[in-house]
Amino acid sequence: MTVTSMFTAVSLVALLAIANAQTPAVESDGPASSLVLSPAIIMVRCRPGQSTTQTLTIINHTPATASFQLATEDVVVREGRRLFVPAGQTPNGIALSAVATPASVTVKPGESTSVTVTLTLPLETAQRAVVTFFRGRVSMSADGAVGLSASMGTLITFTASADYNVESGPVTASLQTPAANVIFSEELRNRGAEPVVPKGVLVVLNASGRRVAKTSFKHQRLLPGERLIFAATNPAQLVPGRYRTLSSFEFERKILTRVGEFTIPE
Repeated sequence: MTVTSMFTAVSLVALLAIANAQTPAVESDGPASSLVLSPAIIMVRCRPGQSTTQTLTIINHTPATASFQLATEDVVVREGRRLFVPAGQTPNGIALSAVATPASVTVKPGESTSVTVTLTLPLETAQRAVVTFFRGRVSMSADGAVGLSASMGTLITFTASADYNVESGPVTASLQTPAANVIFSEELRNRGAEPVVPKGVLVVLNASGRRVAKTSFKHQRLLPGERLIFAATNPAQLVPGRYRTLSSFEFERKILTRVGEFTIPE
């Protein structure tokens, strides 16, 4: 199996904002006073019935002791949007098989600790993702009497086949103003059975067919059944006139293109 991973960090001043959060922490470069969970994202390629064991490491760059309980939840997609569901509440869910060793950790200031999480992809399941959360408290005093709630998570996705299928909607262009360039938006929907990370670019052609601009869409991960708006900002102001757009998204050796039109008024 193959695995790709990323990294996440949460600063101490942000802990109140993410107290009891139900999403993985925002990726960051790791400020001086932070809790760092690595990796933030793991992509696993495996067969149904196959198990995988992943190592997660949490680093405490804060001056306080942090204690966490581990919990793995299923990531399900309903009406195009993600939901996090406790283990055992999803038919043929992946989270029910999760075994974290150890199941809880305490990390002193300046130290790190690692845990392993073993997961098995059920033989019959359409689900393709879980999140393993570190939920707990950061003690702000020596005796631990005062603390903040904290929640960080690693997203683990599974790919078990070559069923990749993404559909796109029309390209729309926002109104250009003296203070804001045009923002292009395009909705993508994952109609396949596997997660994808489309990488997209958009070129702008003037009325004569000459390319006048090129921009990239922000990368986002699409789980099966999920739909998201991909956005790209034009790098410069455009003169009034009619324009055409050509967008192109690449994923798993496939290319999805879409043509659009818009006008910059006088």
